[in-house]
Amino acid sequence: MTRTSCLSGPNRASARTGGYTLVELMLALTVAVILGSIAVPPMRTMLLNGRLTGAANDLLASVNRARTEALKQQAAAVVCFTADPTAATPACSYAAARGWIVFIDTSGDWAYQSGEAILERHATIDSGVTVKADGDAILAFSPSGFATPSGVHQALRNVTFCDARGVVAAGGSSTARAVVIATTGRARAVAAVADVNAALNGGSCP
Repeated sequence: MTRTSCLSGPNRASARTGGYTLVELMLALTVAVILGSIAVPPMRTMLLNGRLTGAANDLLASVNRARTEALKQQAAAVVCFTADPTAATPACSYAAARGWIVFIDTSGDWAYQSGEAILERHATIDSGVTVKADGDAILAFSPSGFATPSGVHQALRNVTFCDARGVVAAGGSSTARAVVIATTGRARAVAAVADVNAALNGGSCP
């Protein structure tokens, strides 16, 4: 006697489980990989640009704070780069410009001395960011709010932040950022290729 299945026609189709077939899963994975490969480059560029913009904006905020404190306290205020801004006695150093401090320069020597008030310590920036600063990477503000001319050290006027991409056009700006400080004490962050190259003054970054 021939045995017949109790599942036939529409009943057999309805008995299929509610999961996906291997072919469907492979197709979905392929589409996800393609979409991911399209999205990754723009996302990486956005992250790199954000890192540089953040560093420039942080320095700009520190410069503005130093100028404000010089006016408010009627005392010289200094921004200087240092290899270790967390040190008990941080040393101003252009050779290892990874972080910076803001302090009241009561001794007037453009260098931090033990006992002088440190207003701000900025953590070291990402190792993928190159810092190019002119002068001796030290900026001093007088009680009048002006960026004082060179004294014990060569005064800082331009700082450029870049990465391995260098300074090239990217949309309406460049792949680098710069902070420019005028002798009046006014500071601004710039991103246009021409402005960044002007801040480098013939130099290159990285």
